Amino acid sequence: MSPIEAKFGKYHLVRRLADVEMGEVHLASLVGTRGFKKRVMIWRVDTSAVDGTARTQAMISGATQGAALSHASIAQVLELGVVDWMCFVATEYVPGPSLEAVLRVRPGLPWSVAGYIGCEAAGALSYAHSRRRPNGELLRLVHRRLSPARIALDPAGNVKVTGFGTSWACKPLEPYRAPEETRNEPVDGRADVFALGVILQRCLRQRDTPEPLERLLERATHAYPEQRPSAAELHRELVRIVHRAGRPVGPRDIATLVERSDGDALFEAIERTELTLDSMKLERKMDTGAILHLYERLGRLCIEAQAGERGSIQMTRALDLADGLGRDDYAALFCHLQSELLMQSHRMDESGDWLERAATFRH
Repeated sequence: MSPIEAKFGKYHLVRRLADVEMGEVHLASLVGTRGFKKRVMIWRVDTSAVDGTARTQAMISGATQGAALSHASIAQVLELGVVDWMCFVATEYVPGPSLEAVLRVRPGLPWSVAGYIGCEAAGALSYAHSRRRPNGELLRLVHRRLSPARIALDPAGNVKVTGFGTSWACKPLEPYRAPEETRNEPVDGRADVFALGVILQRCLRQRDTPEPLERLLERATHAYPEQRPSAAELHRELVRIVHRAGRPVGPRDIATLVERSDGDALFEAIERTELTLDSMKLERKMDTGAILHLYERLGRLCIEAQAGERGSIQMTRALDLADGLGRDDYAALFCHLQSELLMQSHRMDESGDWLERAATFRH
């Protein structure tokens, strides 16, 4: 076992991926005999806290519902358990970037590729929404937390909806939150249709989107759920529209998209650098030299990942720090990095302004 791994029951925690509203998420390995190893995701919560009972009930309910799903485009819930007062859910690990990571690198996708991703996701939602108990009663499963971060693309070209069974762990992201939930009205599967519609609108390059697809997404994102298609209807319409594309679209296109984006590792590095910066800023005696160096690394990572907006915000903060410390060398450097980030976003005039600003720190 690697020295950075920690034993957690029968799992080895490889690295902490994120803190969520309730608990934390880890990449982990299930290790067996004769070198057997399987990567999984571990979502865990300390149930010894005062509100442990409520948290545990939320986890049990979510995991039980998620375990009822078995679909090629849904990441599976594998186990619910408790280790040392930590209640956990183990889910399938998808070895590829999320759609969120891809969109950060490639802000607009070809409409046929976006439509294909929508087909796969809508098919998964349709399956989940139609699941029934043995007595024929609908389970009424709703994801409620669907976002680009909850759609994973693996190198083989598969599209998987993640988060069924772990929606208790995260707050809904506002752009994808259905209006009826905001209005505190009852929520059903059409809330997931709304979220998927917003996701696809974000994916598309508006200049080449076919009119039928635009109209379909307008219906999917209607403010009132009764005006939206069901997930099954959305799936059928997306299949019909995508099949009319100039050429067939399939897993090979998704695999190519993942290969070209290759943004997952880059964005993990960006997030680690941002976390390190945040922790260093909280220290009583800040090492400003190290912080400036980390900002430089962060700027270069954002340029490599083509994360223009994210990098631009960080470079503005970096420049303020360098200028306040009288470090003209770093101030000029951050202006140059800012200029390059803006150039990637085709904001040429602003990019030129930052180059002129860089020159002022050299006198």
